[in-house]
Amino acid sequence: MGFRSKVGEHGVRGPVAATHPKASPAAPRLEPQGYFGWSRDPAVALLTVLPLWIAYELLRLSLAPEERNGAEALITESLRGFGPRALLVLEVVLGAVFLVAAISVLRRRVPWVRVAIVTAIEGAVYGLMLGPVTQVLTLFLLDGGRVLQVALPPGLAVDLVGSLGAGLFEEAVFRLGLLSLLALVLHRAASAVGLPVAVGSGAAIVASAVAFALFHHAGVGGEPFVRGVFAFRTIAGIVLGLLFVMRGFGVVVYCHAVYDVHFYLTHDLHD
Repeated sequence: MGFRSKVGEHGVRGPVAATHPKASPAAPRLEPQGYFGWSRDPAVALLTVLPLWIAYELLRLSLAPEERNGAEALITESLRGFGPRALLVLEVVLGAVFLVAAISVLRRRVPWVRVAIVTAIEGAVYGLMLGPVTQVLTLFLLDGGRVLQVALPPGLAVDLVGSLGAGLFEEAVFRLGLLSLLALVLHRAASAVGLPVAVGSGAAIVASAVAFALFHHAGVGGEPFVRGVFAFRTIAGIVLGLLFVMRGFGVVVYCHAVYDVHFYLTHDLHD
């Protein structure tokens, strides 16, 4: 079996296959196809949230120039070494990331506009479901109580701008950043002790959700700690983490943003 040398009139010509067909080359890496594949592709997901980022910046500049989401402020604070140019540096970095994503998507000829439209619709549906589902789960765990008694800054314009910022920057920090990093570490830890990788994923989702909830109480402009509110946000973070793992960054950004917008539009918080 294997190879033999073929001998002709000119002697040994070299090894050739004896009976086996010619070995096939390694299969190329398959690109994601169809909406469910494309919407989970990182580059496509970044482009799908580009309209939301543009809307956020335009609304912020025109309606609430001083408004900054807490997660965005956290990112900006990490760039304080650049001094007053920190915000400009952040926007340049984001612009460069979007440009790289656009080059990748256009090179592969992905119909990202259609994907973005469906992603926004899918995320909006999940966003409208997020509040009721999370509240039912919270009430089930805490056995009743008013959950959403949160002190918020007055002004609908500020609320709406903050909603878009929350969808973009909180998901970038706590799901795209923290959850992904924790999953990478905990996957290896789970494998090292012989546990399924899913255990690492679950632990990463829960840990990032707890950090997400704590941030709202201890972060920039943190609110007083209320057990029901903390539990609600932790469970919401778990739901968003699962959505991020299963459906990708673009869907979870629109879900979070639509939830916040819907909440501010349907709750009288300024009396």
